[in-house]
Amino acid sequence: MPSAAVANNAEDQTFAGKVMRALRLLIRRNFSARGLYLRFLAGRITFVDGRENNARAIVLQIPGQTDPCYSPFNTGIARKLCAEGYTVVRCDFSGQKLNQMKRELTDHQVDAFCEQLIQRCQRLRRRHHQPLILVGKSLGGAIVTKALDRTGAAGCVVLGYPFHKEGSHWDRLRHLQHIRKPVFIIQGEDDRYGGKNLVAGLTLSDSIDMVWIAQAEHGFKHHIPALKDELAGACQTILNGSNGLESEAE
Repeated sequence: MPSAAVANNAEDQTFAGKVMRALRLLIRRNFSARGLYLRFLAGRITFVDGRENNARAIVLQIPGQTDPCYSPFNTGIARKLCAEGYTVVRCDFSGQKLNQMKRELTDHQVDAFCEQLIQRCQRLRRRHHQPLILVGKSLGGAIVTKALDRTGAAGCVVLGYPFHKEGSHWDRLRHLQHIRKPVFIIQGEDDRYGGKNLVAGLTLSDSIDMVWIAQAEHGFKHHIPALKDELAGACQTILNGSNGLESEAE
């Protein structure tokens, strides 16, 4: 007779097992965002926060390298945007497991994440008529900026861009010179991956606006309210620009 551990492991491999694990996780983390849905897409959970039908815009939220989409930080960001009238879609990339992502990435892996993002944006734009805005934290910000001009999104907001990291070899700067769509990078002045002094020496596209938060570091600890307010303002500016372009086209 199989042991309980073996039986539990077999159950966890089934679709029902995945659902139960997800529900237990939600209960433990005390999610309370209004209109939260769970969807299984290619074995991954996608969180959709807010109302889809009459949202001001769709926000696709991309997490950082080691912080999954259901973390308290990312959940708090989603709740803020929902309160502002947006629908927020968030999920991790395929292959984005913590034991894999602790190692330094290659350009090939980053490009693969960009392709996943582009495909995800295409699916969202087919389903929704509202403008699409991308929001990325750290590595997620590098990916959304690198893929932005190919996603059909109106623009993007980065929460702490990783301009520099010791020992990293993938190219995180070159594309920032050529972006055409609106980009807001909300950066802590004391960010170890790119404070004011480092960024001042870089060549960035004219479409990039740097928004600095005094005394904040890469994780924005103790500065989350200021980060959320700047994020809401940046999304509003992107949305205003998108509506203006639609009016001109008409």
